[in-house]
Amino acid sequence: MNRKEIRQITRYTFANQQSDKESWYSSAVSFHEGANVLEKHQDSVHRGISVFLTNAALSIELLLKAIIVAKGGMVPKTHKLSKLAFTAGITFTPNQEATLELLAEVLRWRGRYPIPLYEEDWDHYHDVVFEKHIIRETEGSIRRIRANPETFPSAKNYEVIWNLAKCEWDKIQTPQVTN
Repeated sequence: MNRKEIRQITRYTFANQQSDKESWYSSAVSFHEGANVLEKHQDSVHRGISVFLTNAALSIELLLKAIIVAKGGMVPKTHKLSKLAFTAGITFTPNQEATLELLAEVLRWRGRYPIPLYEEDWDHYHDVVFEKHIIRETEGSIRRIRANPETFPSAKNYEVIWNLAKCEWDKIQTPQVTN
């Protein structure tokens, strides 16, 4: 008996794992816990914000995919969190959509590499995606640049998005009683 046959007998197959909502959810929770730990220690971790954002983005991606599987869908092959949220049937505010867009970019490359594969992706990230999260202010001769507290994927904004998706997960896990 070969290894593949053993996996088939034990039902540990690609198809079963792909459609195992609990496996997707368990991974999501692990990355969520990791993001929470990293958020508290960002200052002591090299590239701390990127490491936190990577774990946060991945946890949301996995949670959205768990919800899709739990609702009987197939996991889309995408890192676009807004598309996954739509497929999962979750509506986010425009500010939350902007946060998801930035987190999706983190998933694509920002959390893993110093630059994307193509220069146009670098320009798009900085000129379009990241720029949505920047507030530029001028008072006299003083210029300030700061993160937009409504859209930047801070720990607070991340938790709000996580909790909205988690509520959807909890809702579909609780059997509905019919009369």
